[in-house]
Amino acid sequence: MSVLEPVFDGERLRALRKRRKLSAEKTARRANVSTRHFRRLEAGQRPNTAAITLARIALALDTTVEYFLGLTDDDRTIDW
Repeated sequence: MSVLEPVFDGERLRALRKRRKLSAEKTARRANVSTRHFRRLEAGQRPNTAAITLARIALALDTTVEYFLGLTDDDRTIDW
């Protein structure tokens, strides 16, 4: 039995942000994180970031944390 290993992928974050046509600054503001921290996430310099930060960014980009961790390739948000 194979188990998926969740790994944060900054490039996946960057690509989704660009598909949503948002700047890093605007996305960071929406997620209530600093632009500097957001850019480090995109660059892969913060692979073990806090879950709350990933959740804020996922909400800002209308997706799920699972997408950023590579557990799904579906970048659409969940229906509430």
